[in-house]
Parts: sequence; C-alpha cells; structure tokens
Amino acid sequence: MRNIQTTLLCFGLLISSAWADLDCPADSAVHLDTRTMLPDGSPNPSYGQEISTGLCGCIGFADGASIDGNEVTFTLKLLDNEPIRGIELDIYHDSSVLTYSGVSKGEKLDNVTDEEGNPRTMTLLGNYLDDHTKVLAYSTSRARTSGDGTEGDLVHVTYELADGESLPSQVTFYLGLANLPGTSMDPELLNVVCGYPSEDSPVVVSTAAMATDESGTIPDEFALHQNYPNPFNPSTQISFDIPQGGEFVMLNVYNILGQNVSTLVNSVMSPGKYTMEWNATDEIGNPVASGIYFYELRSNSFTSRKKMLLIR
Repeated sequence: MRNIQTTLLCFGLLISSAWADLDCPADSAVHLDTRTMLPDGSPNPSYGQEISTGLCGCIGFADGASIDGNEVTFTLKLLDNEPIRGIELDIYHDSSVLTYSGVSKGEKLDNVTDEEGNPRTMTLLGNYLDDHTKVLAYSTSRARTSGDGTEGDLVHVTYELADGESLPSQVTFYLGLANLPGTSMDPELLNVVCGYPSEDSPVVVSTAAMATDESGTIPDEFALHQNYPNPFNPSTQISFDIPQGGEFVMLNVYNILGQNVSTLVNSVMSPGKYTMEWNATDEIGNPVASGIYFYELRSNSFTSRKKMLLIR
C-alpha cells in the first residue's frame, strides 16, 4: 500500500467553510426559514418567514484530518445546546479512491451520562451503504451528551486510500441526513438553523498536508521549498512553511504560458510546515502534458515561485 507520510489535512474555503464557530445560540427557538422547497418537492409556504425551530445541536466538519499510512480520518464536531441522545448521519463524498474503513467516538460521545449525571455508554456503528457512509449512535441506558452549548469532537470517520492511487487535491463532503435524537428540533429544520454541509451547499476539503517537525517548532518566516522529486512522474511533493500568525494562502501551479493549471491551496492556514502533493492533473482531474511548470506560494506579505519539470 502507498504510504502517506504527512499528518494533517487543512480544509479549504472553496465552496463553503468547514468547521467554524457555529451560530447556534442557546435561545435558538426562532429562525428565518431559507428553504425554498419542502422535502416532498412542493414550494415552501413559510420561505422568508420566521419559524419556530426549537433548540438544536449544530454539526460540521472540523478544519483538519489526520493521516496514518494510507488511512485518512475526518472529524465531525458537535455544538449541543441541549442533550443529544444519539446521532444518525449519512455522509457523502466525491472521491472514488477513498473507501470507508471505520468510525470512532469523539469526546462528545465518550463523555455521556444519564439524567442523574451517572456515567453511561453510547453504542456507535458505521457502515457503507451503496454510495454513502451511515453513522449511528444510540443508547439503551438513557445516555445523553452534556447539552452545555460547547463545541467538541463528535465522531472520527476513517477512509482508506486505494492501492497505487494518489490522494486527490480536494474532497467534497455533504450530509444527506443529519438526525440528532433527543433535541426539540425537527430534523428537517436542522439545516435552517445550523447550515450543515448539504448536497446544495457542500464542503470542499483541500488536501494540503500539514506537518510540524519533531520538536514542534513553528517556522520563523515564510518559505517555499523545491519540489521533490524533480524531474517527476507521476507526482511530486511541494513543501512550504507558514510562520506565526498565519495568513490567507494560495498555492497555484502554472504552465509555461502563465495559465493557472491547478489550485492546491486556497485558505487561511495555521502556522506550520506543510507538504502538498501534486499528481500532475488540472483542476478537473485531467492529466497534464510533459513540460516545465511553475508553482507559486502567495500570501498578503509573501510571494515565491519555483520551477519544476514533468516527464511522462
């Protein structure tokens, strides 16, 4: 199996943001209804009006994912304004080279109690069904989350990269179903309040990989390093450093005519040492021709460009 040596993925803001501080106030009882259509396909008569939604738990993808060998793990977070008694999630993604491998609990499901505060346990199940991953958590002992309105890890979902395949430069995720049993909110209204990644508004994840060195040292300045290997075929690694006080960063690949071939990074990045793999494809995944290419790292305060050679 192909070994990926980097340790953390950073989410890009290409279609919608990944996890951020969600607007999920404890008094979220009335919200503007932004649904144009109802689930049955009929027009929504309350579109543009304030509706009673009840309290809620907000869910979203974290802004990072870990890599161990050829396993890639993404984290979903929860902000629970009232106790959650379980979850039912249908998770979709657009990558044909990532296959569901397993699921594990985050702190929100690990630290559950009954109504009297006694420690309890939730059962967590995951399964791949046709074209999506089903994640289900439930309890037979009246277990529930704290409902204290704080953010925390909900579940970690692991995928396996197919043998001989390169990790794509970005992966699109959305939730086809997000049901949080125990809340007072109708599941159909969750997206009205929380804006979780849906089919109409997915989250695009950039697979720029972040790795600090063994000492955990944060770089003192921006740096763009020479790609390796160079010349290369079929892929190459591009490393760069982001200093303390990270900025909005773009990493682009250009052909010899100066045309943008691929955008590898397009997000605000935390300080650290990063490595990005380019698999010699354009924005829509088509292989590019042999020749000289340039890669450029750009932020508000730094710009650097280097040359590389693809030989097919």
